[in-house]
Amino acid sequence: MSAPRRRSLRLKLALTYAGMALLTTVILGGIMVAVLGTYYWRAEGSYLKASARILAADPPPFSTTGELAQWARTAALVTSTRVRVFAADGTMVVDSGSPSDLSAEELLELGGEREHHGEDGRLPQPLGGGLFGGSGGARSGRSLTLAISGTNGASVQISEAPASGRDALISLVQAWVVAAALAVALAALAGYLVAARISRPVVALTAASDRMAEGDLGARADVDRDDEVGRLAESFNAMAGRIQGTVTTLRRFVADAAHEIGTPLTALRADLELAQRTSASGQERRFVDKALEQANRLEALSASLLQLSRLESGEAPAGTAPVDVAHLAREAAEGVASRAEQAGIDLVIDVAAAPLLVTGAGAELQTVFVNLLDNAIKFTPEDGTVTVGARRESAAGSAGATPASGDSVVVTVADTGVGIPAAEQAEIFGRFHRARNVSAYPGSGLGLAIVKAAVERCGGRVTFTSSAAGTEFRVTLPAA
Repeated sequence: MSAPRRRSLRLKLALTYAGMALLTTVILGGIMVAVLGTYYWRAEGSYLKASARILAADPPPFSTTGELAQWARTAALVTSTRVRVFAADGTMVVDSGSPSDLSAEELLELGGEREHHGEDGRLPQPLGGGLFGGSGGARSGRSLTLAISGTNGASVQISEAPASGRDALISLVQAWVVAAALAVALAALAGYLVAARISRPVVALTAASDRMAEGDLGARADVDRDDEVGRLAESFNAMAGRIQGTVTTLRRFVADAAHEIGTPLTALRADLELAQRTSASGQERRFVDKALEQANRLEALSASLLQLSRLESGEAPAGTAPVDVAHLAREAAEGVASRAEQAGIDLVIDVAAAPLLVTGAGAELQTVFVNLLDNAIKFTPEDGTVTVGARRESAAGSAGATPASGDSVVVTVADTGVGIPAAEQAEIFGRFHRARNVSAYPGSGLGLAIVKAAVERCGGRVTFTSSAAGTEFRVTLPAA
């Protein structure tokens, strides 16, 4: 029975680590961007005010328009802003133009040779270059106008100051995105590695519990850790040991009880048979017959319980050797042939002529085939058909192929009987379970439990398909 798929602990922990790293970087990055943005905004304002005060405190020459224009261009170059001079009536007198178009080499010439102040003749950026400075390409949209001292209402306006803060914030955000992606990736990797270390003993515990659920009571979790998980593994192993001891004790009790009951039952049956022969009246004989019938049922039940207990004991089967399954299947079929004929059932034997060897206990496998054939004949009505087949299947799935390692021997017992109700098919191999539609038939409900235990003891598996048209059991054993 396959369990529903669940999200892995490794994936959950990796996603948790990645989410925490992402949340942390978002919060820190947001705070840093907000703080630097405010700082750069104030720095740009302070730069405008300081530049405007300097220019307003040094009155420009108003003698000629050319001198005034030269002054404005020089002031624009010095402050890296756009400088406009307005007359008292608000009319613009001169405009230095965009500071991006100005060059110191165009305004300053010493001795006929230009003095280089940089690669392009421009002054350094107010906030510097690099990650937290700026490239100088962006310009602020803010402006500031101050009255020029010593003039009759004239004013100077500066604008288009360097927006180095904007460039710095863009560079900062780009660097933050790269750092955040790297942090999330490293956190996810760390989470996966930590989860792998944590989940490894959990996986071992799960595997051990699954093996116990499948009947391997000797399964233990191999976890050697000195922490909570290690203590959990120790508790699990101790619990598994106690469960194994309890089950072993119960099985031994059932086996001993079945064995001890057998002796008085045999004596009782002998006495009943004697009484049956010496009964004086018909009524006494009927009572003795009923008692003998019940004694026979108890004896069969005792033998089945003893056999099942031995099969489930976990001990290696006695007399393990290569066994010819084809011979065992034919013998089992021949043993029930007379019974099938009396019941009006057609028995078909489709067993391979060549030997089909498996490794196991011949007596146990013989019991498997006899039980399956017994059920098939018991639950098949008159004029029905019971078919027993045996063949070799290659690892690739084709029958009759050349023997090779990994091949299987498959024995099938099919009938056209009453079938197994769909609601009860999952419990059909349980002890004492009998389907509702066969409650009127004799039996103890232990036959299929014995079949399953014996087949699994030989390293095989037993499956079946059933419908209203009949049932087919399929026993698959590893070929020798």
